[in-house]
Amino acid sequence: MLSRPRSLLFWLVLIILLYIIATAPTELAHFVLSVWRGAKEFFDSLDILIHTLKTS
Repeated sequence: MLSRPRSLLFWLVLIILLYIIATAPTELAHFVLSVWRGAKEFFDSLDILIHTLKTS
């Protein structure tokens, strides 16, 4: 059964699936980093605003 040649569709689906598995962690990492940077920027700006309001 394993020695039987596979169809072109099988190899195409396999390559696409492996590509998705290989690139998903990279895209997830970019998403997590962008959310982290956005939250950090927001809280840094909030800290500056609070500090400005305290001094005025």
